[in-house]
Amino acid sequence: MQAYELKTSDGLSLHAQTWNDVLDAERTLLIVHGLGEHQNRYAHVAEHFVQDNFQVYSYDQRGHGKSDGPRGHSPSLSHNLDDLQVVIDSIPHKNLYIYAHSFGANVAVNFLLRRNGDAVKAVVLSAAWLKLFIKPSKVDFMLATIMNLIYPKYSQDNQLDPNNLSYIKQVGIDYVNDPLRNNKISAGLFKSFYASGLWAIENAGGLTTPTLLIHGADDKITDAQGSQDFSESAGELATLRIYEKTKHELHSDYKSKEVLHDVSTWFKTI
Repeated sequence: MQAYELKTSDGLSLHAQTWNDVLDAERTLLIVHGLGEHQNRYAHVAEHFVQDNFQVYSYDQRGHGKSDGPRGHSPSLSHNLDDLQVVIDSIPHKNLYIYAHSFGANVAVNFLLRRNGDAVKAVVLSAAWLKLFIKPSKVDFMLATIMNLIYPKYSQDNQLDPNNLSYIKQVGIDYVNDPLRNNKISAGLFKSFYASGLWAIENAGGLTTPTLLIHGADDKITDAQGSQDFSESAGELATLRIYEKTKHELHSDYKSKEVLHDVSTWFKTI
């Protein structure tokens, strides 16, 4: 594993890493993590795809992990899309695949729909933040709107219950004790990505990249209905798989081996 630093368009440092070293790799995978977490929580996912002969990369999104920026904050969706482009540009690849989870899946799908996704061969959207399972109240939404106008960096607890991550209790325990995770979400990030998730569903017909959406049937963080709505609107380029008795982190639940095997099998069809 080798770490390296990248600079964003607004001068922040992004912490990225490569998990292995495959000379002249035919297939390269980029992992994009979710809200409040960081790339090293995907060590077992990276190892799976290393064993599947992928060259694997990942990075900490701005405001997360070892990357710069206020915790849980982004000035706008465009900043995260620009960041993703910076990371992609840093990766030598013949065929680039993306595995993106939750908030990271929101970033990835908006990149495909709003930017030039021609460099990406296929994408997996894991428990995509397209719709939230618990809709924000009118009061919370109004507060976020006001604070986004006054002070977008204003942050609150993201109210993520670690028990909702996985049926494996140790996953939640490890999450709580992880020194690199954070429990913040800013008004600016919430407003931008709540809207961009719904926008992605409404504009899914513009998808030009083969996309696999996977979701746990028992996810109480992001709503599986959002993945279903996107898949239906996107048409034949989108494939949807719902896993029963599985929560938010499909790759860290009891069916993780099945899920990752299915992803590898699907990648081989592209």
